[in-house]
Amino acid sequence: MAVRMTLTMQVGTTDADEFITRCRPAADYAATVEGCLGQAITARDLADGVTEFVITSDWTDRESFHRFETSEEQDRVTAPLAALRRSARMELAEIGAQQ
Repeated sequence: MAVRMTLTMQVGTTDADEFITRCRPAADYAATVEGCLGQAITARDLADGVTEFVITSDWTDRESFHRFETSEEQDRVTAPLAALRRSARMELAEIGAQQ
């Protein structure tokens, strides 16, 4: 069954543009991994100079996502994001219906 990964990350608003720049290599890599159906990133400004990003990616199945998540390349391309983030939360859920 297809799954959706949702990653919610908060960064300082002054770092928001840099965060998007640093996301590009991870998004480019994910797009090449077998099983990735698509990705999106949204942003919204919160109080106190914080911007919240929500990154979603859809996968054909949990195994495909797991291969991406545990790959050395994924570790490499997402490492630059760690220096900017104030918090992060990831969820993986089955997609019940999609058109």
